[in-house]
Amino acid sequence: MIATALRIDPGFKRYLVRYFSIGAVFYVLAALVQTTFYQPDQHFQTLELARFKTRPVNEHRLPWEYRERVRPWIQPALYAAALTGFEAVGLENPFHQDRLLRLGSAILGILATALFCITIAEWLPLDAQRKWLAIIFGLYWFFPTLHTRTSSENFASIFLLLGLSALFLLRRDRNLVLRQHESSEPFVGPMVFTYSGLALSGLLLGLSFEFRYQMGIVIAALGLWMVLISRTPFRKLVVGGTAILATVGVGLLIDWWGYGAFGVTPWNYLQSNLLEGRAATFGTEPWYYYFLGVPLQPMGILLLGAGVLFCISRPRNLLTWTAGLFVLVHVVLAHKELRFLTPVTHLALAMFVFLIPRSWYSAGDRDNPFLGHARWVRLAFYVFAAINLLALVGGSLRVPRIEVAIHKFIYREYPEHFEFYSLGPSPFLYGTPELRMEFYGPQRIIHRKLETMSDLATILPHTPQVIWYHAGERVPTTPAWPAFHHHCTMIYQSFGPWMQKINSLTGQWRWKSPSSLYRCSQQLE
Repeated sequence: MIATALRIDPGFKRYLVRYFSIGAVFYVLAALVQTTFYQPDQHFQTLELARFKTRPVNEHRLPWEYRERVRPWIQPALYAAALTGFEAVGLENPFHQDRLLRLGSAILGILATALFCITIAEWLPLDAQRKWLAIIFGLYWFFPTLHTRTSSENFASIFLLLGLSALFLLRRDRNLVLRQHESSEPFVGPMVFTYSGLALSGLLLGLSFEFRYQMGIVIAALGLWMVLISRTPFRKLVVGGTAILATVGVGLLIDWWGYGAFGVTPWNYLQSNLLEGRAATFGTEPWYYYFLGVPLQPMGILLLGAGVLFCISRPRNLLTWTAGLFVLVHVVLAHKELRFLTPVTHLALAMFVFLIPRSWYSAGDRDNPFLGHARWVRLAFYVFAAINLLALVGGSLRVPRIEVAIHKFIYREYPEHFEFYSLGPSPFLYGTPELRMEFYGPQRIIHRKLETMSDLATILPHTPQVIWYHAGERVPTTPAWPAFHHHCTMIYQSFGPWMQKINSLTGQWRWKSPSSLYRCSQQLE
């Protein structure tokens, strides 16, 4: 049945292969170049927990979520298994390990996106429509960046797409829909879902929930839609629901392994963040935050406009129920971040595809629905195409954060053992002592903290050479630092003065004041 479901029009198959192959180049670039993270959760709740399981030290330095057992362990467990396998074959370089993990995620992301395109294509009768479906999804700027992140949003998005694709590609009334392109609206009306499709979809959607608990909103919306709109029999709902619960049950066992004690992690998450209000104590924004923030992203105004128009004009559509309710709940919640909405980006892009009128394809130039119309339509097409291309290239080649950049240098020079001095700051601490970055570090790290810089003068006569870490561009020139200026020379600085100028012009929070390493020796005097 699965093989039958994947049979598609040869022309559409060529489009998928052509444009997703081009897009795959940017996926690979992003996986190889973007050894970085965009929000601490994307690193400390995944890679750091995986490293802790392979090298169980400094448990007291793990984030508070670990102590309160509120995060799922499925993603760190997958990474821990992969790291164990890498090290078993002699691959111990953490940056090479990171790239392989991101490449694996990229492959999953491409496959999930392609399957979702196949699902959507059933409601697009024109060859030109299917061609532009492949172009838009294959070359959308954000997907290489999203699907090479070590974030829960990435994997929640992947398994949401896989779950929806399995549900609709394996249903029994597909041929009827294919014959009724003229009148059928996508994802609306009674549908005959199969038991196999419901079971497989339930397992995949359960995994989406296990990677990110907020996906429970999408699953609940899907269930309501199946009851009220698609009129799915209760016995079939039980099959899908049982598959979801079985997956969640396996997730609880994985959490037991991760935390070393059994607990109902989803309930802990709900209780801590919502019932006790912990999520509302930081990162709070007004209700309209997303409506102002999304348009500032590349292509964001296009997705926001399409999403609002689609939800208003098609209230019975599955995309409206799932993506619309997901966004609405996040609008109500006090704690807001733009990344919270990324799991439904593909659904919003599908809304945009369905909103393009069929008449535009026949009236367009060279099957391009955006040409051959009013001048403003053509101009808008060229502007958004340029923005998407620039964001696709720039997003795939973004430089790492300063915390990761300095780790690259340290590991290259001192892969086994790194001993350094400072007045307290450490390149392996992210902001607070409970966020310790060890994934990219050498196997052994020794941090010797000095009380004052004058202590350096007493150490150097007895130590041939020491490495000094300073969390800033330059050390002070006050008289308290004479020994440093006489005996130390800079060997590394994360981002030079030119990058600092860009930082001051753009206000990029990712590029804070650079970190510096110095080599200090008695002979330099």
